Amino acid sequence: MISRRLLLAAPALLAGPVRAAGPVAFTRHADVAGPGLLPRHVDVWVPPGHEGRPLPLLLMHDGQNLFDPGLAYGGTTWRVAETIMAGMAAGTLPAMIVAGVWNSGAQRWGDYVPADLMARLPAPLAARFNQAGGGPSRSAAYLGLLADVVLPLLRARHRVAPGRVVIAGSSMGGLASLNALIERPDLFRAAGCLSTHWPVLAPQPEPAAGEVPAIMAAISGWIGQRLGLPAGRRLWLDHGDQGLDQYYAPFQAVADTALQAAGWRQGQDAVSRAFPGTGHNEASWAARLALPLSFLFKGQA
Repeated sequence: MISRRLLLAAPALLAGPVRAAGPVAFTRHADVAGPGLLPRHVDVWVPPGHEGRPLPLLLMHDGQNLFDPGLAYGGTTWRVAETIMAGMAAGTLPAMIVAGVWNSGAQRWGDYVPADLMARLPAPLAARFNQAGGGPSRSAAYLGLLADVVLPLLRARHRVAPGRVVIAGSSMGGLASLNALIERPDLFRAAGCLSTHWPVLAPQPEPAAGEVPAIMAAISGWIGQRLGLPAGRRLWLDHGDQGLDQYYAPFQAVADTALQAAGWRQGQDAVSRAFPGTGHNEASWAARLALPLSFLFKGQA
């Protein structure tokens, strides 16, 4: 665990946030750091006119891809702010604060890949994945950063409503979001996992011959033994069928079976959906973002 003293002692967290320029106005907390991890920015958006009252929090990975096309991968953002504003106007989404935690670039895979999932793979396979992906997993340190540095920072600097928060991401960020829901149900009440990278290793799109059964067994055991009953939590899982997403359907079927066995009811506690014709990119995730947000924040609009 990262001590609260670290939060108080870090100069970067004490410095005033910077208002970033761009089509969507957001606040930047620069170089937020935790033990064993590279520093990264945290960008925060609050719906205009709602700065004065407590709002629920949506915490997202890959924060550089959320708001500013000049920063986003391929120049395309998730259009998170635009989607939420449209949902607020239609009465389908509540006003919410969105905090995007930047990824660390070269160490992204090791930060996001769940240690418990990796531990369930055969040792030679896990070793190969670690070597190729930049592991071993730093998921415990990354989750500690979110829990012990980022969330206290957000609660201190922004009007975050009391209670547990929603966490969401795509690809490896989908695995990281599910890991947060498993490891810290005291902090996270819902997770959105878009185009979850079930094959585990990136950028390799498809596991080598003979590796698929071991990965599927690891996924089934991870969810079946660790997730537990819903207990008021919600989970969104989805994938397309283009690009990297073309490999995900068989793995998602394994995850769905494990969810059902664990007592998660489709359409009530969890949603698993396929989006034919969509790929592994920000444009695809932006186009459907309103659907997972509506489910994860259901009853709060």
